[in-house]
Amino acid sequence: MEASIATIPKKVSRGEELVVIRRRDFEAFAAWQAQVRDALVKVRRGRREYRNGRTIVASSPRAFRKR
Repeated sequence: MEASIATIPKKVSRGEELVVIRRRDFEAFAAWQAQVRDALVKVRRGRREYRNGRTIVASSPRAFRKR
């Protein structure tokens, strides 16, 4: 792998450090980030429902009772 070096002027980056990566690496990271965000939303919802008593414990006979 050949490393190319490019200088980005501070005026463009407003004094911040910049990182340049390949598009496919960025897209993989963005997809992973979306999956993590989705999982965290589901965990948050599950914890809220557990706190409010809207969950059923799987080992409970109530979970398997026919209605």
